[in-house]
This record gives sequence, C-alpha cells and structure tokens, in this order.
Amino acid sequence: MNRRWFMVCCWVIVSTLQIAVAVETPEVFSVSPLTENEQIVVDSIQQKQVLETVSFLASDDMNGRDTPSEELDAAATYVAERFRKAGLEGLGPEGSFFQTTELFRTAAPETTAVLKVDATEPVHLTILIGTIDPISANGAVRVGDGGEGDPGENGEKVQLVEIDELPLPPQAADNPMAALVTYMRRTAPLVRQGVKVVLVRVADDSILYDAAASLRQKAIAIPPQFEPKCAIVLVSATQALEGHVTIKVPANVRTATPVHNVICVLRGGDAEAAKQAVLVSAHLDHIGPAQHGADKVNNGADDNASGVTGVLMLADAFGRLEERPKRSIIFMTFWGEEKGLLGSKYFAEHPLWNLDDIVANVNLEMIGRPEENAEGKAWGTGWPHSNLGPQMAVGAARTGVTIFNHEQFGEMLYGRSDNASFVAKGVIAHSFSAGSLHTDYHQPSDEVSKLNIPHMTKIIQGLFAGILPIARGELTPKATP
Repeated sequence: MNRRWFMVCCWVIVSTLQIAVAVETPEVFSVSPLTENEQIVVDSIQQKQVLETVSFLASDDMNGRDTPSEELDAAATYVAERFRKAGLEGLGPEGSFFQTTELFRTAAPETTAVLKVDATEPVHLTILIGTIDPISANGAVRVGDGGEGDPGENGEKVQLVEIDELPLPPQAADNPMAALVTYMRRTAPLVRQGVKVVLVRVADDSILYDAAASLRQKAIAIPPQFEPKCAIVLVSATQALEGHVTIKVPANVRTATPVHNVICVLRGGDAEAAKQAVLVSAHLDHIGPAQHGADKVNNGADDNASGVTGVLMLADAFGRLEERPKRSIIFMTFWGEEKGLLGSKYFAEHPLWNLDDIVANVNLEMIGRPEENAEGKAWGTGWPHSNLGPQMAVGAARTGVTIFNHEQFGEMLYGRSDNASFVAKGVIAHSFSAGSLHTDYHQPSDEVSKLNIPHMTKIIQGLFAGILPIARGELTPKATP
C-alpha cells in the first residue's frame, strides 16, 4: 500500500468514527424553570379529580366501552363536555367537538344456504360468512389442502370448491373473528381463481357451528379491504356431493353505526406559531363486555381510561394558564383503537388540522399502574426515532418525574398504538406509558381499585411540564435520520 493511499484510508476511518461518535452522542436540552403560574397549574392537577374522572370512564355502567356501543357514545359525550368546560374550542365541523364517521359491521346471513345435488331435495346449510351480495354458484371441485392449484379443468374458472375443516383452538367458538381470519387466509388463493363459494367439510360437533352462530348474532367490524370475497359454508362430512352441485347463499347483513373521535383545540397565543400544534391523544374505547365469568365487565381502567383521564386533566391544566403557549394544542380521544387503530387512522386520512403542522403527537397509553420501583416514572415508545422523548424528559424533570427509554418494550410497542397512524403519515408521534404489562390487561380485573392514583397524578403533572416547552416554542422535536 503506498503512503498516499494509506493516508486516504486513515482519513476515511477517522471521519467515519467521528460521524459515529456524533450520531451516538445524546442531545442535551435545557428549558426555563416553571413560572409561578405554571407551578400553580401543575399543583392544580389533583388526585381527587383524577380519581373521579377515571372512575366514571371505567365504571361498570360503561360496560367495557366497546366500538361501537351506546356506552362508548356516552363516554364520548362526557369527554366533549369536559373539553367544553375547560374553555376549549371544538375542532369538529361547525365548531363541534366530534369528528363523526360510520363504522360498517358485518353479520353472517340470517338464513341458511340452499344446496342442491342433481335432482335430490334441497339441503339447508349453515353459513360461516357470506359476501356483500347474494351468490348463486355451481360446479363442485375437490381441492387439496394446499389450495394453490387451479381447481378448474382446461383453465376454466369454477365457482364452487370443497375443502376439509381446518384445526382451530376451542377458543374460536367465543372468538369467531379468529376463525373467520383463519378461513379467509385459507381461501384467498381460491378467491384469486374466481371461486365464489367454499364448502367446508365439518363434523357434527365442529366448533365452527358455534362460531357461525356468533357471527349471526353479533355483527363484527371488518375493514373494507378485508371484507370476505367468497362465501364460506359448512357442510356435513357425510353429505353427498357427487353430481352437479348448485348452491345459493344470501348476502351478509351489514349495518352502519356512527362513531366519534372527540377533538378540541387551545389556540396558540402567537399568530404565526399557532398554525403549528402539539397533539395530545388517547384511545377512549376498550374491548366491551366479557363472554364468560362472574364479572362480565372489562372495565379497562388502566387500558385506557387512565390515558383518557390524562388527556382531560391536561386539557383542564393548559386551559388554566394565564399566558397561552405560542403553539396550539389539540386534545383528542379516538374510537376503535382496539379494533385496529381505526379512529386514529380515520383522522390521519381525514385530518382536521394540517398534518405537516403537527409538530408532535404525545399519545397516552396505560399510565395508572407503575412497574416495580418505578413510581413517578414514565416511558416513551420508539425512543430512537426522534428526540421527542428526551425533550419531554427534560421538561418533566421540573416536577420530579422521570421519562425514560424502556429498552425492553419501547420499540416493540411503537407501532401498536394510535401514534402509529401518525408515524405512517410522517408525523413525529410516540406513546407514553407509566404502567406495566400487568396480568389484568384485557381482563375484567382491570379495575380502578388497582390503579395507583398518586403515581398517576404525578405522571400527569410531569406530562404537562414535558409538553409545555414544546407548546411554548422553546423546543421543537425532530425525527432521527
């Protein structure tokens, strides 16, 4: 190696190391001390109101706040009234506090499918799921377990195929969506080949009959892109199918139900900076009532009545400031997080504020039950993806609250809450939790009595102090390259 080439290589290595060191060196942020008024506002966030708020949202009367349900609507009305009392402005149409859309739910047909083989008498069959339109199909063909081959002869498209029953856990009887997803995946190759009806050979005691009954009795929310493209019909293992087969399957029953994001804004005090906003959010829904057990109410106290309580308390607190922050602050609760982040996805597709002007989304998830030895501490998901976490941490430290990177769960949960709907649109968005993944998660035992109210109150105070420098314009979050 000649000397010149050696020097060039050394320069490249040293430069690379310098860049690596620069990237890995954490940013250091500083913020102003809390003013006298800001400290008064922090102190106004009290345990009594925190307890009252979360107790209402997680009461048995709310029956698990399922999407959609009358109870979720009642919770949304409560949130809107709290926003109004805080003196905030509705950001919905004509100044309302609601962003309303329709959730379509699907139930299996109320009647049976009618099967006819040659000239025999018609047979009535149970339908697991139909399609949007009624179907009339003919021409049964046996398909192997793989289902990847063309079931037609000479390249022709067939309308009707027969498959064996797939193994499912016993829980599928109580979770028909799980059974439906399994069969939709199995039949997807057949749909691409033009099949309209799939006959599933089942035993007389198959749990698919229970799943089908559930799908008839209770409509489920199926995203439009996942609506069934073929009917799935149950047929006895002993039913003769030799000869010319025809079948008629009625359409699914689809209903549209209004659902509501609840949204308000505290307009910023600076005319130019007020065009930008910090979005503070949490999901209002939970999983609805349990199917079995003495206690059938999934109260969802920690998940996520605690997060919504945080949003409401923060709305009250920011509304009490003598001097409005320069930037605007949007407060929002979402429907349908438990059904696949549906409410936040809807807002991201139909924003009521320019997404490019949302400087950060601070989403609150499960802030009521700390991990062991973690009282007064909160953590942010997706910490490496932006500097929002460290900025929130330096602000929150003024109240004695620690916000940190949870190395075990932070990255895993970054894409599993409503912040992910905004990340997908290029918005800096992270969820903040002050809790643990406890065994009461999604159980009727997630009760208010198990919340640590002093801890939860302290965390809300810290979140207020953490958001404040960003709203004031002292700090501006940036994505990590």
